[in-house]
Amino acid sequence: MKCPNCGQEIQAGHLYCEKCGMEIRIVPDFEPEIENSITETLSNVAEEIEDKKDKKQEEPEEPEELFPEETSKSWLTLKLITFMVILLITIVTSVLMYINYSVSFQISNARKYGEQGRYEEALKLLDKAGERDPDNTEIALLKARYYYQTGNIDQASETLYMLIERGKLSYDDAESIYAGLISIYDEQQRYEEINDLLLNCPEEEITTLFQHYMAFAPEYSYESGSYDEVIYLRLSANTTGSIYYTFDGSTPTMASQRYTAPILLESGRYQVNAVFINDYGIISDVVRNWYEINLAVPDAPIVIPESGKYEAPSKIEVLIPENCTVYYTTDRSTPNIDSIRYTGPIDMPLGRSNYKFIVISKEGVSSEITSRSYEFDMDTDVNINMAVSNVVNALIRRNVLKDTQGHAQGVAGKYIFRYNSIVEINKTYYYVLNEFYVDENGNEQKLERLYAVDVQTGSPNRLIFDEHGQMGLISLTD
Repeated sequence: MKCPNCGQEIQAGHLYCEKCGMEIRIVPDFEPEIENSITETLSNVAEEIEDKKDKKQEEPEEPEELFPEETSKSWLTLKLITFMVILLITIVTSVLMYINYSVSFQISNARKYGEQGRYEEALKLLDKAGERDPDNTEIALLKARYYYQTGNIDQASETLYMLIERGKLSYDDAESIYAGLISIYDEQQRYEEINDLLLNCPEEEITTLFQHYMAFAPEYSYESGSYDEVIYLRLSANTTGSIYYTFDGSTPTMASQRYTAPILLESGRYQVNAVFINDYGIISDVVRNWYEINLAVPDAPIVIPESGKYEAPSKIEVLIPENCTVYYTTDRSTPNIDSIRYTGPIDMPLGRSNYKFIVISKEGVSSEITSRSYEFDMDTDVNINMAVSNVVNALIRRNVLKDTQGHAQGVAGKYIFRYNSIVEINKTYYYVLNEFYVDENGNEQKLERLYAVDVQTGSPNRLIFDEHGQMGLISLTD
């Protein structure tokens, strides 16, 4: 600092110029309330001094003192008053210096202003405190909060980001800063920046806390390599979203196959590329794995009879290879391990039917599919509807049912009958019907009773089995 009178450099802490003797006045910027208080205090001191002077003037003039001791006392009193005034000025100056330059005082007042919603005034105080202590994290956090409250979102996010860039943060401060910045980015839908921010975060706990914003590369349940068994490859991600994969070496996108269940890898070579896209549209790195499955593929199942038209009941049979299992479907879908398991000859159903068979080895390797289509029509005047009607009427005559709708005495629901198959008993063919109970809510329950109707005469019978599994008939026309 230089003297405003002579220009001489004045050392810090000096209140007078050593060259010309001019008093240096330091006028800090402080609160009006404090200034008024200090002014009032100084005024009171001045008034007290003036009162003392007036009292001295009002007192009758004393004769000149002859003794130097009393003169000395007056001089000491004057010096004491002067000292007190100087001390008071020094204290006031110190208070003003503290008010203007104390970081803790500025922060405390800024918080008070913030609680009152006076954010602009709070920011001015924090700017002053920041000049004295530029590395104070508390000041920066408060400034970011008040910037946000005043609608200056960009300044708030910039302040928080600079704190992260500066580093050297405690864990609690770091968590607060990341939470605040991520909250602002989320409001602005800046999800890519959130992902990048967290990828560069040195605190693993913070990364875990906000990992739902991130898109880590998918994890594979099997590493790349050669295997002597079928693999059910599972893909997983760190949070909610979707995994997409390809087999042809291309980079997967949202248009690729979406992962919903384990991927079956049978005999052969595979390249499985996968990518994860989270709920915020963040795309992970692509993972590429290679697999070689060294297993023998079983032969396709041998099914007899061949596809075609049939006028007499036939059995559909499949040759089961050793250590293998056969599965089939009748709805044109591709059979797998969850389909119907073949356990023995199947009665060819009446009308048109379609079958698909597959062999699966004990290692889980699937064969090619064998398909069969059949059209079975019998030369008879009795059809399925007639067979059902004959059974219902026979049960009415026996007082089992009370009407053709299948109602029975004391039963809320009703009974219905459906075609099952055609069987041969004693060189005669019969329609086999299953019995179902339907309650008043429409729920069906399959019952154990079976009925057999002669395909030529239409005569109804109960179908039974003896202890050896041989079929027998109980006539319902007697």
